[in-house]
Amino acid sequence: MNQPFYEKEPLKPIERTFPFLVWDSPRVPFWFPQHWHERMEMLYVLKGSFNADINGKAWAGHQGDIVAIDTGLIHGFFDSSADSAVRIFQFGPDIFNEALVELQNRELTMPVFGQRPLISASADKSLHDGLERLLMEIDAEYKRQEAGFRLLIKAKLYEIAALLLRNTPPPQQGSRIHYNKKNNTQLLERIFSCLYDNHDDPSFMLEDAAREVGLSKFYLTRFLKEQTGQGFHEHLTRIRLRAAENRLASSDMPITDIAFLCGFQSLASFNRAFRCYIGVNPSVYQARKQLSHGSPLRNAP
Repeated sequence: MNQPFYEKEPLKPIERTFPFLVWDSPRVPFWFPQHWHERMEMLYVLKGSFNADINGKAWAGHQGDIVAIDTGLIHGFFDSSADSAVRIFQFGPDIFNEALVELQNRELTMPVFGQRPLISASADKSLHDGLERLLMEIDAEYKRQEAGFRLLIKAKLYEIAALLLRNTPPPQQGSRIHYNKKNNTQLLERIFSCLYDNHDDPSFMLEDAAREVGLSKFYLTRFLKEQTGQGFHEHLTRIRLRAAENRLASSDMPITDIAFLCGFQSLASFNRAFRCYIGVNPSVYQARKQLSHGSPLRNAP
């Protein structure tokens, strides 16, 4: 096999504010060389069969099977039948927000989306049928894109995660640990609590967070990246932006004041981050929220 490569971007554009995509494989037969990416992935086999290598282990996928791949796992698909085709669902770990800690089950040898690479009706009909139903509902919502489709897709992804979490058997005695899971959930919670408690301080930096949770800044950065697919600054920025959204929606406070109250060091950096993650300028967002209330909002107390 070829040397695995890092797939930075999916084959189709992905929204920064809603990191989710679904599409049918453009290649027939379906195949793809070994690679890895920071997105989670689920494949539904529409037709035919193929062999897969996921994290160094071989699997055989057939029509109707579901393949689940966690962030960062090396995987590839080969030796496919002539008519093989799949439907691909990709989503960034941040779509689960801070609830991602629920997917880091300390009793498992791998995160939940990496624990059951292949789910078939013959081996586990109940789990397979539940996942199949949810994936098809997600596909239909994504194609129709009616009002609220993002909310419904996100809710169904949460349900998929819960199904996998509750239907993953405990590891066998002596099974190899792929990730060090000791106290990972508690550590994630401590880090997120630290970020929430200090997000409004513009001078709060990686070094401050590392000192508060008792880690080196290098280990904290690597730990967050391994566990969530995102680094310290991405999480801190998103927390600050959520706080800014709440203030913009509930008051007509000057945008400059909101920027500094939510921890941004300048109005320019706030505007840039808001446009990047939310898709519009803060002033446009605030005006829309005021209009939706029917009248300009009063200043928050």
